[in-house]
Amino acid sequence: MAVQTFDTAHEDLIHDVAYDFYGKRLVTCSSDQRLKVWEHNSKTNSWETVDSWRVLWAVFDAHDCSILKVAWAHPEFGQVIASCSFDRSVRIWEEQDHEPKNSGRRFILRARIPDALKSVQDIEFAPDTLHLKLAACAADGVVRIYEFLNVNNLEEYSCMEEFEINPGTITKEVDGHYCISWCPSRFPPSMMVVGCGKEAKIFRQDGQGKWQAYEILSGHEDTVHDVSWAPTMGRSYQLIATASKDQHVRIYKITSDRTGYHAELLCSFGDHNVEVWRVEWNVTGTILSSSGDDGKVRLWKASYSGEWKCMSVLSHDRQTENMEM
Repeated sequence: MAVQTFDTAHEDLIHDVAYDFYGKRLVTCSSDQRLKVWEHNSKTNSWETVDSWRVLWAVFDAHDCSILKVAWAHPEFGQVIASCSFDRSVRIWEEQDHEPKNSGRRFILRARIPDALKSVQDIEFAPDTLHLKLAACAADGVVRIYEFLNVNNLEEYSCMEEFEINPGTITKEVDGHYCISWCPSRFPPSMMVVGCGKEAKIFRQDGQGKWQAYEILSGHEDTVHDVSWAPTMGRSYQLIATASKDQHVRIYKITSDRTGYHAELLCSFGDHNVEVWRVEWNVTGTILSSSGDDGKVRLWKASYSGEWKCMSVLSHDRQTENMEM
């Protein structure tokens, strides 16, 4: 497996990288308060920027503070990007096809959402079957769900729902850390998993349409940095992965029967031996990637017997270690 690197020319720490639906574009965000959009050139097999005057393609002073997360909307709704920041805002950007790629005006600001009382720590667009919705969780301990009522005019949005992650508690910003991931299933009910402190909670809508916490994904000994809900692809159960400060990657199995939903810890891996920051599934939900402070990306896959093992390790120095399954 080849490891490809390129210079982003960001002037500070890069906090997040997000691919579009097809994996042919990516957007990076940084503490330099900028977003940069890149395209993959299949002829040269390289990631290229097109803006000649800054060697960039779409760069804009996006926020007033460090940008923490970015997310692409489903292409059904156009080329739309969301970003969130320490400045307590969420911003929505849309590509303008009529603008030249080297103009600096290719992506324009469509909406600025300043509802959060503290820094916005994570964002994710809902599955396209739920229309164009965006969930945002902030250090104030509240998840807000926005719906863009007119995809042709993204300035028209409404906060349709909001709920407290830990009702009845007051979380200081320095202590509150949250992350979020939608359930990608096309079948009701709508669900999402929210990482909060040393646990993760599965939220879903009750009979009145209100979001409530149900199953708890426990077993973490320190802060949960990231959560990722796997695509089902015909499985009779769901999988959720977590990345934690306790140096472990965990996979949970979610099943359902007539009595409701049930969550169990499927496996836990401490191979990184350092803080684990991100987990992400492939499009089929069969391979999990994790990254940590060791500068390595580990790929996990279930064997024929159902046992999850590390199948490959990708290193920042372009070395690849393949494991026996």
